[in-house]
Amino acid sequence: MNRTALLASLSLTFSLATLSFAASAQTIEWTAGQLGGGWYTIVSGVSKMVEEKTPGLTVKVVPGGGAANPTKVQNGQSQLGMSIDIFAKMARDGTGTYTGKPHPKLMMIGQSLGDTPYHMIRSADAKLGFDEILTSKDVKIGIVKTGATDEIAFRWVMEHYGQTYDTLRAKGYKFVQGDYSELASAFKDKQIDYVFFAQGLPGASVIDMSTGRDAQLLEFPKKLTDAILAKYGMGTGVIPASTYPKYQNKDIMVMSMATTLITSSDVSEDVVYKATKALCESQSDLPKVHASLKDFDCKTAVKVRPVPVHPGALKYYKERGWVQS
Repeated sequence: MNRTALLASLSLTFSLATLSFAASAQTIEWTAGQLGGGWYTIVSGVSKMVEEKTPGLTVKVVPGGGAANPTKVQNGQSQLGMSIDIFAKMARDGTGTYTGKPHPKLMMIGQSLGDTPYHMIRSADAKLGFDEILTSKDVKIGIVKTGATDEIAFRWVMEHYGQTYDTLRAKGYKFVQGDYSELASAFKDKQIDYVFFAQGLPGASVIDMSTGRDAQLLEFPKKLTDAILAKYGMGTGVIPASTYPKYQNKDIMVMSMATTLITSSDVSEDVVYKATKALCESQSDLPKVHASLKDFDCKTAVKVRPVPVHPGALKYYKERGWVQS
């Protein structure tokens, strides 16, 4: 083979290899939670594990929210998303927050990928009990941005106490809304005296808050949690005593959400299979990303199914013998 022919052959081989790689390369978007929150930390870390175990797959992480993410996934803007069991079900069925707008493409990969307990934090110089926080006057409270699952749950809590934003503002209430990092700063700067939000344990923003201001983590009244469970299906959980040493000295009973990893029926079986496989093969390392991931177990990830399991995920679970159907 002469030199020209050899170069041509090498060039063709290189071009074919390049085309083959380009054909196999793929980018997907994974919508997480707000900046500074547990979900964003979890997705940022876990996505890197998925990329390392899946050559040719790039995962783009973007901020999102548990209530907004089902719609982003349904519309094809994101291929993976973090959500909440009850919100995923409401979205698929077109009920509750999504009344009249069903999300039929919504499917799941697994649950308990960092379950999320709610926090009600009271500064040391504020004295109201939980039941009084939304039934008093001139209270300064921080909540996340409108439309996030935390904020929707806050509306449910207000409803339980017979209140709305308007009725409370008429009593001198001040609401500061922002992402978790912004709320932590506002609390430390004494712009607000109470904070209501949900974060995986331990919450990075809560730890940040504890470096700048004394406070107490409040227990949720049983009458409230029973009412929320009965009307909206949200359960309870415990924030262990050792979670925030500066803010608690015992286990604290709170409302809690089951985190659901959602996807769309439009996402290929191959992509979801590979993502599920990579996630499960990384299970022992997940708590290094965020402590709340210690509770995630691929063997039981689809034991409870608020929405149907994607065929790609189901294929992997069946291969491992963890599910039959």
